[in-house]
Amino acid sequence: MSRPTDRLPYTPASQQRAADGGPPEHRRVWPAVATVVALGLALAFVWSNPKDGERQREQHAAERKAAAADRKSYMTSELTFRKAKAHLSANWEWEEGKIVIGLDPTLAAPSNYVQISGQGQSNSQEALPHIPWPDAAEITLPIEDPPQAITVRVALGDEDWMKGDTAPSRMLRLSPEGTLTDVTTGKELPSRFS
Repeated sequence: MSRPTDRLPYTPASQQRAADGGPPEHRRVWPAVATVVALGLALAFVWSNPKDGERQREQHAAERKAAAADRKSYMTSELTFRKAKAHLSANWEWEEGKIVIGLDPTLAAPSNYVQISGQGQSNSQEALPHIPWPDAAEITLPIEDPPQAITVRVALGDEDWMKGDTAPSRMLRLSPEGTLTDVTTGKELPSRFS
């Protein structure tokens, strides 16, 4: 037994048409309008306040500059390798974000070869026939933020060193707090820091 019904069969919304034959009214228009208005307001706020980001960058730069002024920036130490001696110097240039490390042989204990290397950079100098000692070797490395200790390898060949010989070397750790440490032995080496 079937029962008569007044109900029409279900028609999906995508197939429904309005009474005048046009597409059905969209009931979800207001969320899209609200989203567009919210994005417009956010864009207007950001556009009207570009100086906030610039002000924050200037404040951060001023804080870094003040912190750099409080830091010590120059360290020296005398290193001895067998019969040769050299002065190791490290100059932290805080505002430029770099450290310049140099190894300069002394004339009191002659050497024929100096080398310094660290973080993929290397520089070496040899004595020439008409100049009895080598020039200073120097490398420039970036300062990390926050400043970290820097490890370098220094080598110094005394007056008996000949081209092709392996010069004695040390691994050293230079700290921005003013310590110089021999990595192999773990001993802190004497240094002056200012």
